[in-house]
Amino acid sequence: MGEMIGFDSAVLLEALSRVLDPFNILIVFLGVAGGIIIGIIPGMGATMAIAILIPFTFTMLPETGMALLVAVYIGSVSGGCLTAILIRLPGTPASVATLLDGFPMATQGKAGQAISNAVVASFFGTIISGIILIFSAPLLAAFALKFHFAEYVAVCVFALTAISAVSGSSMAKGLLTGMLGVLLATFGISEEDGVPRFNFGSDMFLGGFTFLPALMGLFAVSQIMVEVANMKSAKKVKAISIESILPSLTSIRQNLGNYLRSGLIGTVIGVIPAVGGATAGLISYAQAKNASKEGEKFGTGHIPGIVASETANNAAIGGALIIMLTLGIPGDPATAVLIGGLMIHGLEPGPRLFMSYPEVLYAIYLTVFLGAFFMMFVLLAFMRPLAKVMELPKEILLPLLFVLAATGVYSTNNRVFDILVMCGFGCLGYILERMRYPLAPLVLGFVLGPLIEGNFRKMLGQYGDVWPLFTQPIALMFMVLTLGSILWTIRTRWKAANASAQEPSP
Repeated sequence: MGEMIGFDSAVLLEALSRVLDPFNILIVFLGVAGGIIIGIIPGMGATMAIAILIPFTFTMLPETGMALLVAVYIGSVSGGCLTAILIRLPGTPASVATLLDGFPMATQGKAGQAISNAVVASFFGTIISGIILIFSAPLLAAFALKFHFAEYVAVCVFALTAISAVSGSSMAKGLLTGMLGVLLATFGISEEDGVPRFNFGSDMFLGGFTFLPALMGLFAVSQIMVEVANMKSAKKVKAISIESILPSLTSIRQNLGNYLRSGLIGTVIGVIPAVGGATAGLISYAQAKNASKEGEKFGTGHIPGIVASETANNAAIGGALIIMLTLGIPGDPATAVLIGGLMIHGLEPGPRLFMSYPEVLYAIYLTVFLGAFFMMFVLLAFMRPLAKVMELPKEILLPLLFVLAATGVYSTNNRVFDILVMCGFGCLGYILERMRYPLAPLVLGFVLGPLIEGNFRKMLGQYGDVWPLFTQPIALMFMVLTLGSILWTIRTRWKAANASAQEPSP
């Protein structure tokens, strides 16, 4: 089975011809540029950008649509470094470690030098993770072909507990939102026996909540509501002038080891569900500081700190794509939305995707590399005008984003009900975020809900009990990982609580 998922030069050439088609090149370029602009605007981010664009890929070929969404993903993660460096406000959470050295460099009159090194680091991080993606994804997919009913249930349970354990300050809140997502996925007619559930006597609910309106509401509409609520207290920012746009060859040469180490760290962190680019950047930053002979310079405007953060947070893109494509588990909220893009085109992530639609996978691989080059070009060539995007009034931007979201949702099925679902999920997302409940487990529960229910009922029908979860080797491995994830989180937070309790009060 592993050979069936292996390298296919004919498919690669076909995918290459499609990706390098002038229209597709333009699509990837516009996707990267648009993603960068969204990433520059604080509070927007990759998830919102991808969610808004998914409906507009419906009429495209699957490989073209996914190329656009992956390009937006790459651009938005990279664009967040500009605001982190210029105004000490990361455009995306992934750039949180970048501001530690980026902003001090900007205040020293070296903003251009800081940004250019961040851009080159983002390029190297994306390329490193792309190479790992190509070689590791088929191996994981071949392993996933051994999954049956019990194995799918076990891996879904592990994914829910893992993402809940690392989302927010409370594991209980993460588990609750994950289960809420599973519950919301059961609305409508059951696929197993055709029984209507939670329809409240209305025919509108018989189809359940479709994926796109739910995602649009949770991430786009809820974020718009948060931004509107914070508009009165928001301060108008003024960008610092940029003196240069190209990094020195000396700094690139001196950081070659940093690029490689941070790229590997970022890719590995990206594979872990829900950890994401922000954690990857912070861990990589800490490792770079520990490995440096000039550790005392970190935090004062030191280029290796910027390089470590930006290389790792972009490398997390490839890691998140690995786990998404091979097991159907989103590595972060953005890849949860990317799963929606695949599903809209009738593609289900997992090992079968590698066998049935290899051209889509190769297109994704090639887009990662092409997007990295476009990202570096756009950010270096248009650094100064892009910095002006931060001054765009949100009174204009937010209504425009809402109209785009509503138009995209309506155009998919031409149903007003979908817009109501989007608004309802938007209100739900806003309330959960205000109460500090993480949204990522809810999305994962919503995505995995039908998979858990369908395979669990088939397992019961075949075996009559749940023992295969503990007797099948692969299923048992994931159940042990589930227990380990819960115990590790409890232990970590217990130690943190004890440490804070023992600190002397000021």
